[in-house]
Amino acid sequence: MTGNTSEYLRVLRRGLRGRDPLVRRTDRVEARLAVAVLVLLLVAIPLAGWVGARTWDTQSALAVQQTAERTLVTATTQAPAETTDVTAGELAMTASASAPATWTWRDEKRRGDVTVDYGTPAGADVQVWVDPNGEQALAPLSATSAKISAILVGVALWCAAALLAAAVFGYGRWRLDRTRRREWSREIAAFLGSTSSH
Repeated sequence: MTGNTSEYLRVLRRGLRGRDPLVRRTDRVEARLAVAVLVLLLVAIPLAGWVGARTWDTQSALAVQQTAERTLVTATTQAPAETTDVTAGELAMTASASAPATWTWRDEKRRGDVTVDYGTPAGADVQVWVDPNGEQALAPLSATSAKISAILVGVALWCAAALLAAAVFGYGRWRLDRTRRREWSREIAAFLGSTSSH
């Protein structure tokens, strides 16, 4: 098959026509395979949208739940964080470290390591998220993060379908090209044999 895109598409269109004597069986199979791949890519679009929407629903519900369950409290560092200079070329970068801290939860004193800037002294106030038991937790999922997750899941699903379709088409075309070469070899051998007999 030619590498020219427009001519290749023209050959595929001919392959979809039923009784063109210039089109070989392998060309018809390749044309049908190309249509099947195109259909797969088109079907994957609403499927990816549906999965993304379901992910958005799930993540949104999780964000609401975590926002309702988690509380922001003030913790007090009990020791200074180590100071470390972090630079990248001429740019200074803000780094973070951990320091032991305490916070109050329902008249109980809780302890844990909290994330602070390097150089934070002892006695500094730091905002931390805690779960319903007063234990340190991650910040609740935001609506923006839920939306980004849904979009990424949908795009990743469609990309996976595209890669699968490309792999199937590439493998199918490789097999068809092998069949074409065998047929050409037989036809050339038959032609040379017929001419040498005269």
